[in-house]
Amino acid sequence: MTLLEQEWRGNASNYHARCRAGHDCYPNPTRLRSGQGPCLSCAGQNPASAAAAFRARLTEMGATLLEPEWLGAMRKHHVRCKAGHDCYPRPNCVQQGRGICRICAGYDSATAEAAFRKRLAELGAELLEPYRGSGQSHRVRCAEGHEGRPRPGDVAKGDGICRTCAGKDPATAEARFLRTLARLGGVPLYGKWLGSDKRYPARCPAGHECRPRPSDVFRWGTICPTCSGKDPAASEAKFLARLRELGAVPLYETWTSSHEGHHVRCAAGHDCYPMPSSVNQGHGVCRFCIGKDWDAFYVVMGNGVIKFGITTGDPRPRLRIHAGQGYAEVVRLATGLPGTVAPDTERAVLAALALAAEKPVQGREYFDASCLALILDVADSWLTVPATSPRRWVQDMMFAA
Repeated sequence: MTLLEQEWRGNASNYHARCRAGHDCYPNPTRLRSGQGPCLSCAGQNPASAAAAFRARLTEMGATLLEPEWLGAMRKHHVRCKAGHDCYPRPNCVQQGRGICRICAGYDSATAEAAFRKRLAELGAELLEPYRGSGQSHRVRCAEGHEGRPRPGDVAKGDGICRTCAGKDPATAEARFLRTLARLGGVPLYGKWLGSDKRYPARCPAGHECRPRPSDVFRWGTICPTCSGKDPAASEAKFLARLRELGAVPLYETWTSSHEGHHVRCAAGHDCYPMPSSVNQGHGVCRFCIGKDWDAFYVVMGNGVIKFGITTGDPRPRLRIHAGQGYAEVVRLATGLPGTVAPDTERAVLAALALAAEKPVQGREYFDASCLALILDVADSWLTVPATSPRRWVQDMMFAA
């Protein structure tokens, strides 16, 4: 680039220059330092080029430019569209793929008002105030006589006009909640209604004080977590009672949830980790006593995902299933593990991943391949039987005739 004037007027001034392509241009020092090019023509931002592109686009769309001169890419220009409507699009918006005519696109105020009034007439509703725009709420009386405030833009998208008829009106929702409470034998203890997604104090028929959420009450038909078996204290008490019946001893320190394993010693003296939900449903507490002696630990990989787990006896059926799901590479396999080594290893790996803030990509034991080093490091430190390098052995066993 060649500078064609020598007088310095400051960083904010434009200076006459000639670029390498021979175009006369007027770059700004501040913009040059920020990385912008000196020449609008070379960058495709020359006003003459922009005007020509705008005219070409209008011709493609069958429109006619009525503006006598170019006003700039950001200024509105008078245009007549193919349908004969006078409109005022901005050239930069047209070049970005937007239309030129608000009337043809349904964005014109008069067109939007006509569509809104037509829809109200179809629904037997009445507009109670002057039209103010598609984004504004308007007082409307529906066919049932309810007054609402729908937005024309929302109605044009297919939304209804009356919250009361749709069951979304606050008064209607509260009335439904109170009727449901009464049907279930509950007593409301709250003062002000705050919406269907808030919790409200109530008393169930058994006398428990609870805080049901109306939306949950409508969905599940229950108001009290204690009576429905979802209260943590009630679930733990039921679990402990069942353990006493089975002669088992709880060894865990903190209750977590009904769907996580808790340390227990069964009547035969085995250490086990049953899920309270399974025990409360009638299942046993000890995998050894019911013949599920987990004695194998494996790590498989495929498609950038690691899957680890435990199984009993011959691992080939389980590995065959995983191979069919895309996890064909066996990274680690240890079999014939004594006692609780296999499940202990699995729990240790899960705990280490949680401590490292790693989240499963699906389920509970599927993690990104970037976690492989951590998984193997923890697993190898827990496995008391030396882990093999079984890829060839496993593949031979799996695919042998």
